[in-house]
Amino acid sequence: MYKPLLFIIIICVAIGVFAQSETLTNGDIVEMTKVGLSTEVVLRKIRTSNTKFDVSAAGLIGLKKASIADDVITAMIDRQELLPANEKPGSVPAYSESGSTPNTFTSTPDAPPAKKDVLATAKTIAFEKSSLQPSRQALEKELMKRPEFKSLNLTITRYKDSADLYVEIGFVHGSLITHRYIYRIYDRRSGAVIGAGETTSWGSLAENLARNIAKSLAAVHNG
Repeated sequence: MYKPLLFIIIICVAIGVFAQSETLTNGDIVEMTKVGLSTEVVLRKIRTSNTKFDVSAAGLIGLKKASIADDVITAMIDRQELLPANEKPGSVPAYSESGSTPNTFTSTPDAPPAKKDVLATAKTIAFEKSSLQPSRQALEKELMKRPEFKSLNLTITRYKDSADLYVEIGFVHGSLITHRYIYRIYDRRSGAVIGAGETTSWGSLAENLARNIAKSLAAVHNG
């Protein structure tokens, strides 16, 4: 009775492990399109795989000449642009299977400011995503609905380099069944983590993330 279910779980885990070991390139996208895979299938593969796309002008021209759909090309560009610096080829991955994030900040002899003080002096916040979902617009819209966030009087900005705080969001590789997403809230000025958490995409991913991020910030504010 349980054998079919066990078999399905094993297959899903195996697919997740394989997806982590491969890296999609422009050539892979062209080949998948040539054999007739639908745009939806190609987009899902882009979203759940490691990537190393050439999205230069020459690369985009080559993709268009190969009759790659604009939706796929856009997803390829977004995947590369949204990839954090420490997840790009040749750098340390930002997220591991366990959801842990290596500390990329150099320690200093000075003690970091208290989290509550960091939040009290922050005026702006930005988002850095290594996953295509949720869209930045959907996440920002849901976050601005949260009363906890409104009370902090933080302004959402587009780029983290000009923000006081920024939130890193990433899909936990290998969680194709549970669809886990992890987030960390950083003080860009000191590099300190002031909040972190995890949620899933069940229901509305944008709403789930917004709710948890708002609660993390409120916990710091009230702490």
